[in-house]
Amino acid sequence: VPNLTTGTRYAGPEDSTVFEIGLKAQFDNVAVNLAIFDQEIEGFQSNSFTGTGFALTNAGVQSTTGLEVDVTWTPIDGLRLVAAGTFLDPVYDEFVNSPAGDVSGEAPAGISDTYLSFSGTYDFTLPTGQDAYVRADYQYESETHLDWVVNDPRQQREVNVFNAAAGVTFENDLRVSVWGRNIFDDEYLIETFPSVAQAGSVSGYPNQPATYGVTVTKRF
Repeated sequence: VPNLTTGTRYAGPEDSTVFEIGLKAQFDNVAVNLAIFDQEIEGFQSNSFTGTGFALTNAGVQSTTGLEVDVTWTPIDGLRLVAAGTFLDPVYDEFVNSPAGDVSGEAPAGISDTYLSFSGTYDFTLPTGQDAYVRADYQYESETHLDWVVNDPRQQREVNVFNAAAGVTFENDLRVSVWGRNIFDDEYLIETFPSVAQAGSVSGYPNQPATYGVTVTKRF
């Protein structure tokens, strides 16, 4: 079949090898999960938009060494604090025939080396007897390139997103919550790609802007 060739709609299989060691610990009011891993993928499948279509190709070898950790702490009744982090060192050990040429030794596009997440939730009872909660969380992804042109400032992404919510549940099982997502209106591109038939131009998908709302739920 003419179009089933490497670099179009066809790619060979991936062969992965993963080593991981971890720890899970539970104490009176603290829980800790920790994992260290090393992954190597031979024939890593990579899909890239070239401006006129998608090219599916196999990298020779792509490897990632990483650390994942999360801690949950409940210092007082009703308060739950969570901190989590993922730290990665991804690299194309060998990728000679990428759409951008030889990118061996470069980091794959769209993968940050640091991901952090912090959240706090407090459940409590109002003086009038209703159950209520407040919650806030912060998500961070370190700067990374989004496409094959590593040093193009138009194709960089860093994420700093803050969300919050509060809600009340009434005795008739009516629940009302107010929330805000990306409250400080952090702006970044989720993905970028060469513009169709416009050499040197770049297109991308922006993230969701600051959004606020009210949710009403009734259980019957």
